[in-house]
Amino acid sequence: MASRVVPKQAMTRPGHLKLFDGFRLEIGDDRIHLADSAQRLLAYLTIQGPSPRTVVAGTLWGEVSEERALGSLRTTVWRVNQVVPGLVAGEHRQLALASFISADVTEFAHRVTGRSADSGATSHALPNLRIRELLPGWCEDWVVFERDRLRQLHLHALEAAAGVLCTGGEYAAALDMAFAAVRGDPLRESARRAVILVHLAEGNLVEAHREYQRFRTLLVGELGVEPSGRLTGLVTGRNGDRPYGAPAPTAPVPLFDHPGGGESGSVVRGRPGEAGPLPAELGRGLPTAGLRLNGMQTRP
Repeated sequence: MASRVVPKQAMTRPGHLKLFDGFRLEIGDDRIHLADSAQRLLAYLTIQGPSPRTVVAGTLWGEVSEERALGSLRTTVWRVNQVVPGLVAGEHRQLALASFISADVTEFAHRVTGRSADSGATSHALPNLRIRELLPGWCEDWVVFERDRLRQLHLHALEAAAGVLCTGGEYAAALDMAFAAVRGDPLRESARRAVILVHLAEGNLVEAHREYQRFRTLLVGELGVEPSGRLTGLVTGRNGDRPYGAPAPTAPVPLFDHPGGGESGSVVRGRPGEAGPLPAELGRGLPTAGLRLNGMQTRP
């Protein structure tokens, strides 16, 4: 498809570069179509920031000599600036993306990291945290690394949002965020912990137990290891210290004790008769009276 040339007077309009879920460049209301080499140049400058020409050439055209790589870079910069004047700026042997272009990946990173200290967030004020993939189908090392970094940032943001919403009593929204983190990585323990903490804050012990069991079954089946003692302690009332991936002890320990003294759900392993205080992570929203965690009466 032929590239549409943007006239110089149109540069008063801001542009936006989208790298999540695929490459897309827009100047005002116009979508700009570029060759693959131009797309990779713009994506690289967006992800890496201003970079020396030799580094850009060596990264994007690493399979040829340095002379040829620099020649290909000069040709690509010229073609990009023919389509959108001033889109790539070159100063002091460096290249940079024009300041009139914003990018979704940098906006997302600033928005999420800027909220990390905001403890007053509500479900109405939270940014769109749907997990999206950076440049799907691109296999370059610099893309794969950044893709994983942004994915981790997404997951941490979802877990943090779940915690903030749970503290504010917005349990439905908190669960939605926590489950989104689980969908992003089903084997991620911190995501499962976020779900379990919301269930416990609501007093839903059985739901917390079920979520723990789902995760334990998946973890043992996929990796052959047990959940950490910290996670197990949330549903047993024990503050276990078994690290993630450690072999499970052999003696069964009940998850819940019935008020009448019977045991149920003896699937978590540890030493019988061992009890400890509820984890401090629960903080508030403890289960309703009448149920006991390993013999400890809960308080309303």
